[in-house]
Amino acid sequence: MSKSVSNYKTVFFLILNIFFSIISFAQADIVGKWKTKDIIGYTNVKEYSLSKEKEPNYGRRLTFKLDGTFLSNEPIQCPNGCTVFTSGTYALDDNDHIRIIVEDVRFVGFYCGMQRSHKEEYVKDLGVFYIYKEGDSIRLIPSNGVLQDDKDKMLYTEMVDTFYKDWKKYDYVWKNSNGNNPEEIINDCVNLNKEVDLSNCKVVFSRRRGDGEFYILRKNEEFHYVIYNPYDKKVSLAYPKNRS
Repeated sequence: MSKSVSNYKTVFFLILNIFFSIISFAQADIVGKWKTKDIIGYTNVKEYSLSKEKEPNYGRRLTFKLDGTFLSNEPIQCPNGCTVFTSGTYALDDNDHIRIIVEDVRFVGFYCGMQRSHKEEYVKDLGVFYIYKEGDSIRLIPSNGVLQDDKDKMLYTEMVDTFYKDWKKYDYVWKNSNGNNPEEIINDCVNLNKEVDLSNCKVVFSRRRGDGEFYILRKNEEFHYVIYNPYDKKVSLAYPKNRS
């Protein structure tokens, strides 16, 4: 074997080892037992919150195994009730995204008749989730697989939470709106003092909150908040009270 061919093989196997090491590291980061409030693929929730199981857990549990399978279960407390187990496979697309597929669901208990008859509804591909890490806990958030979109979504979610904590720091001028979509509704925002230019602003995030709807508008690196009351059909821009 020529020296050049030998060198190519060495480089190839080095790259291969690095590739599988990255995958193994990412997988090892999520493998194990997690405490959770929801049975994966059974409870109707938008995202899943998991915390690392450091001691015996008598509540609901999610276990990711090294072989690419998972088990989501809860303790059997009473035979007269109905205990749910889901299982299936998972795959890490990268360090930040996981795809979960429910391949089986089991019901244990005397009163699981209705659930058993709808078993096929729970066996499905749940799609891709963004793995958002918070210390020893993680949140599995539905994702399109684009990391920057995930980061933006988390930023906007934090902005919404911060706004509602500090909502008294803003003034509001409520105007009637007959808009049928966010763009039409926002067009009805009247800036009486001409202090904020809403032209060319784009709606980058919306959230249903209580009885109202909340929109984040963005123009380059500038953000504005709009609140809409769908019952009274009134909309207002949030004006910071400390504006000059």
